[in-house]
Amino acid sequence: MACGSGRVTIQLVDEEAAPGTRGPKPFQGQRFEAIRAACLEEGILFRDPYFPAGPDALGYDELGPDSEKAKGVEWKRPHGRPSLPLSILNPSSAFLPGNCWFLAAAASLTLYPRLLCRVVPPGQGFQDDYAGVFHFQLWQFGRWVDVVVDDRLPVREGKLMFVRSHQRNEFWAPLLEKAYAKLHGSYEVMRGGHMNEAFVDFTGGVGEVLYLRQDIPGLFSAVRHALAKESLVGATALSDRGEYRTEDGLVKGHAYSVTGTYKVTLGFTKVRLLRLRNPWGRVEWTGAWSDSCPRWDALPAEWREALLVKKEDGEFWMELKDFLRHFNTVQICSLSPEVLGPSPAGGGWHIHIFQGRWVRGFNSGGSLPGTETFWTNPQFRLTLLEPDEEEDDDEEGPWGGWGAAGAWGPARGGRIPKCTVLLSLIQRNRRRLRAQGLTYLTVGFHVFQIPEELLGLWDSPRSRELLPGLLRADRSPFCARRDVSRRCRLRPGHYLVVPSAAHAGDEADFTLRVFSERRHRCVSRGVPDSPPRGSPDRSPRTSGHPSSPRGLARGPTPDSPTPLVIGREIDDVISADLQALMVPYMPLELGLEQLFQELAGEEEALSASQLQTLLSIALEPARAHARTSGRTSAEIGLRTCEQLLCCFGNGQSLTLHHFQQLWGHLLEWQATFDKFDEDASGTMNSYELRLALNAAGFHLNNQLTQALTSRYRDSRLRVDFERFVSCAAQLTCIFRHCSRHLDGGEGVVCLTRRQWIEVATFS
Repeated sequence: MACGSGRVTIQLVDEEAAPGTRGPKPFQGQRFEAIRAACLEEGILFRDPYFPAGPDALGYDELGPDSEKAKGVEWKRPHGRPSLPLSILNPSSAFLPGNCWFLAAAASLTLYPRLLCRVVPPGQGFQDDYAGVFHFQLWQFGRWVDVVVDDRLPVREGKLMFVRSHQRNEFWAPLLEKAYAKLHGSYEVMRGGHMNEAFVDFTGGVGEVLYLRQDIPGLFSAVRHALAKESLVGATALSDRGEYRTEDGLVKGHAYSVTGTYKVTLGFTKVRLLRLRNPWGRVEWTGAWSDSCPRWDALPAEWREALLVKKEDGEFWMELKDFLRHFNTVQICSLSPEVLGPSPAGGGWHIHIFQGRWVRGFNSGGSLPGTETFWTNPQFRLTLLEPDEEEDDDEEGPWGGWGAAGAWGPARGGRIPKCTVLLSLIQRNRRRLRAQGLTYLTVGFHVFQIPEELLGLWDSPRSRELLPGLLRADRSPFCARRDVSRRCRLRPGHYLVVPSAAHAGDEADFTLRVFSERRHRCVSRGVPDSPPRGSPDRSPRTSGHPSSPRGLARGPTPDSPTPLVIGREIDDVISADLQALMVPYMPLELGLEQLFQELAGEEEALSASQLQTLLSIALEPARAHARTSGRTSAEIGLRTCEQLLCCFGNGQSLTLHHFQQLWGHLLEWQATFDKFDEDASGTMNSYELRLALNAAGFHLNNQLTQALTSRYRDSRLRVDFERFVSCAAQLTCIFRHCSRHLDGGEGVVCLTRRQWIEVATFS
């Protein structure tokens, strides 16, 4: 049903940022410039009240206040006021052992001054305007945050406990580590991680992990392609017994940065070389193509001078076949357009970002497509518009072998045009919860292809029954990591991305991001696609003037251009059919009207307790039928009756006219409820609440539905009739309130999220 013909629609819009408010969000409200200015004026050094230098900042278990490792720890500022500003950094800086996943990512940053200056803002040091306060900018699940710390660092036995540099006057890395620890709660929660996690937080990019094997195709081109696009690349040599040095000079259980590729020809043989860097700044590979290997003598002198640096700096070359023999994973972080800038090397990316949550009993349906609850998981429709540009290479495409079917076409030859799509699923804020005993859930996603012939039915009531018949085009691994990513090679067309936890009922917040090299469209399921840039929107008529109550905002103009790809587009349309709000007047049966008048007495209106008595009698036939069929009987409690008085009466009482309206709604809601009470138990499965509300005329987005599900389900994930009535009454009240500001009671109201919360609370 169109919004302009019998529907009230609430469009949630982002608040326009006031001048000067764009940019990173101050973490915990702390603003670096203001803090530094205040400390300089008072002549004091900053002491951070939100991350005090003490036992709690160290950790909760092995580094807890009473632990052996926390004994003798002192918190000290850098001794002697180093002369090196924080913004002057040595690209060849070497770090001593610590959290190697964090170290390797930080070391990679030094190779890209522009990226480093984003994380470590310039203009701060230990000389001019020194006040013991520093700040760092980190990406967190869709936006940048600015984290302020003091420079008191944990020291034990005269040495920094964690990250430290070989250069005694360089402190940017330990201070960055402190900011990261503050962001997540403590130093201890940083123990154990993946390089890509830090890559993503340093850049806002999308991290992916390539699991290596000897016959893996296209790896060299993949790494070269990534480095050409200014991506960060790392490699890990896994170990089941911690870090240890091998006879070849590698450190197992350690993370390395990959900093370059080169292809050389020796006679008729092509040799593919990778350049790696140990973040320690020492301990190098001693095998083939190492600094002292005689094979370099076979290359022209100019090649040797350009490639080979013979010193113990932690950087070395390896041949691809040796790399595959010694390393287990390659980790790549593809950078976002806001970091790459307007004209990135190697071409940029088009992005969509979605924020979501798996809620038990609503949309946490598990990872098995054959189960009954799988299709309750969040769903995002992806339309790929243009295939990639073809590249000439002697390997299987720049990313061959990682997609669902590889980059090549059928065996008979020829290439099928395909699109490169990088999908990233992130669990939000789970690292912070380690102190509470929680760990990362096992998560992943499936990608299903939507045939063209089904698109016309997609937003119809039949769409749910079509879902189990979709063919899977790709899937990610399911693993217990913060970031799970997959680089897919898919034909142009329509797809459904379904992120899920491995086990039904697991709850967590997540961020889903879609990166593509060419144009695409992506929306939450059930929300219309954005029109292409410059095309008419054909929006329904909108309302909401500056003088409207509660600041209802004016809607978008019909011909305003819509960003094609970049931006966040969550299902922010909430609507209700007018039929659901204005149930036709229904005369009461004589006996029911007489009962109303008896209970109301001279006041001619019912209180909440009187309404409860009336409904108890009026609903007795339904309860009697429920008892004979073994169902839970329908009871309406006093609290719900008080809510009904607020929705249909004046908040204190209910007149006969208003009761007639309420009774018409109750009959409609009873019929809807019975339809979804499939097992005649007097309750419905909470997974069905969205469908039941939809049948009752309410069309809600994911965030609102999951909030309602969490509120109205019981411990068994069931919703009884009273809970359903309470939920439907609340929605009726909200939409009636909004419809008062529309001509004819229908159309579109545009609200910011803050205004929406005010309206929902007021209602």
